[in-house]
Amino acid sequence: MSSQQASGAVLPGTAASTVVVEVLVFRVLLPDGLAYRRLSRELHAGRRPDDVARGLLGLSEHATAHLLHSTSWRHEPADRVILTYACCPDPRPELPAVPLRTPAPARSAAPAAPSPEELTTGHVAAHAARHFAFLQHTDPIAHRVIASVPGLGDALARWSPATAGQLPAAARPAGRRP
Repeated sequence: MSSQQASGAVLPGTAASTVVVEVLVFRVLLPDGLAYRRLSRELHAGRRPDDVARGLLGLSEHATAHLLHSTSWRHEPADRVILTYACCPDPRPELPAVPLRTPAPARSAAPAAPSPEELTTGHVAAHAARHFAFLQHTDPIAHRVIASVPGLGDALARWSPATAGQLPAAARPAGRRP
């Protein structure tokens, strides 16, 4: 990587991508499901993505009742790079939210083309829910926050705590092993 690339400068003949911070905010949907809402804001020069995510939520850096975790990134048309965070519990549960369904896994069409042809917010939210399910078992701080939210641990139990890229048997193509 050249020093120009490392410094964030745009190389001659190239265009800069717009970076957007997205936060998927989760809440328990009784009896045992999850719902989410989506917040987003462009990342401007000099701002840290974590700070923008907290700002969208109205959380301080020292908040202890909410779990904020960086889950993924993706490139969208019009040269937008989306950095996705997930948060639970929702600090504004009175606002509308979408029930989280289990979408079919998003897959690419070719081995050297890793971006799926269709990727919805539902796919990204399902991926984030799997992150929380994994963190519930592997991260003591995440476990404490999740355990403090009534019903959240049970709702996350419906999601595979497998690491990214490792699918539960029901979601794998027939006859495939991890």
